[in-house]
Amino acid sequence: MALTGNSKSGSASVGGAAVSVNPSPIAFGNVVVGTTTSQTISMSNVGTADLTITNIAISGAGFGISGVPTPLTLGVGQSTTFTVSFQPTSAGAASGHISITSSGSLSAMAVSLAGTGVAATLQLSANTSGLSFGNLTVGTSSSQSVVLTDTGNSNVTISSVSASGAGFATSGGSNTTLAPNQSLTVTVTFDPQAVGSVTGALSVSSNASNSQLQIQLSGGGISQPAQQSVALNWTPSASVVIGYYVYRGTTTGGPYSKLNSSVDPASSYTDSSVSSGQTGRRHAGG
Repeated sequence: MALTGNSKSGSASVGGAAVSVNPSPIAFGNVVVGTTTSQTISMSNVGTADLTITNIAISGAGFGISGVPTPLTLGVGQSTTFTVSFQPTSAGAASGHISITSSGSLSAMAVSLAGTGVAATLQLSANTSGLSFGNLTVGTSSSQSVVLTDTGNSNVTISSVSASGAGFATSGGSNTTLAPNQSLTVTVTFDPQAVGSVTGALSVSSNASNSQLQIQLSGGGISQPAQQSVALNWTPSASVVIGYYVYRGTTTGGPYSKLNSSVDPASSYTDSSVSSGQTGRRHAGG
């Protein structure tokens, strides 16, 4: 029995048997040097008689084969699978072929293989070069996010994420591995401890080519507005009233907000929640 065929059609025949390989040819495209990609290959008897496959061999630098089911007899309509892999050891194009031999055959069906090894690039990028928190009152805090993305073609491992500068802190990102095009979010918080401007940096350490990625941080602390009080006195109405409501507004004509929650028959009220520098109008109504 002689099995003959070609890699363009992906099929061959011997007697009444016919074998079909899918896919054929087999193309792996670009693969990062040192990594492995695999494809599952289907082999079927599409003829009218049984076919015995005695050997399946592979050639070409970086190409491998596993799960080879030989020797094997494929009945009419039967199929089997095996795995072909490509692990380039250097950059550049590579080629090879799979040889499928039948019992008693002096020739073989050849399925071509192709792939290209590409150099590994490890690159980590951030969606911003700096964060500005503006001025915050001492004792309050604000948070912003930084998105880190693996923009290379290989996995990037982030070993640590830290923030420097008084009042700056960060969470998330440390001891994380990103696949190509994968992202993660790091949260930066600013909690000023004193009045004045503050600068710092978010530092990201990884195995990327830019192993020390830094995002500049800035913000300022301002003092808490001093609380003042305003005393409001009025002449009681000559009419009989059961009390007065006190309202506060920042502009003439309102809108106004009620300051006391119950009717107060007194003729004075002290507003003790006024911030330094704040202006406004107060009004008592029965």
